[in-house]
Amino acid sequence: MAVGLILMQTAIVAPSLFRNLEIDDFGRAIRDLWPKFFLALILIGVLSTTSLYFEDDAKLLHYSIGLTTILLSLICYLLIPATNKATDEGNEKKFSILHRISVTSTVIILLSNIIFLII
Repeated sequence: MAVGLILMQTAIVAPSLFRNLEIDDFGRAIRDLWPKFFLALILIGVLSTTSLYFEDDAKLLHYSIGLTTILLSLICYLLIPATNKATDEGNEKKFSILHRISVTSTVIILLSNIIFLII
């Protein structure tokens, strides 16, 4: 589920909003969507990790991926206010750092959850 959510949000929803909304409307929409996106990833991670408890063949790597999904999504969620503040204040350097952390974390979540499906 995490893989589908990430691909949907980053490849379809965000680019479509960017192409079809004025920049101010886009900013408001994105600020509304991203917190929900990361909360949904946290929920998926919690449900996935919890369900592993009931599996007979769950591997430590599966638990690690579930916990990584939870932790990185939580970090990204908690970074949102600082990222928004950096944008509002025109602090491009701080925004760039925070955005890079968020993007890198999301890519790690995506790749680790693809691995989860394979192993």
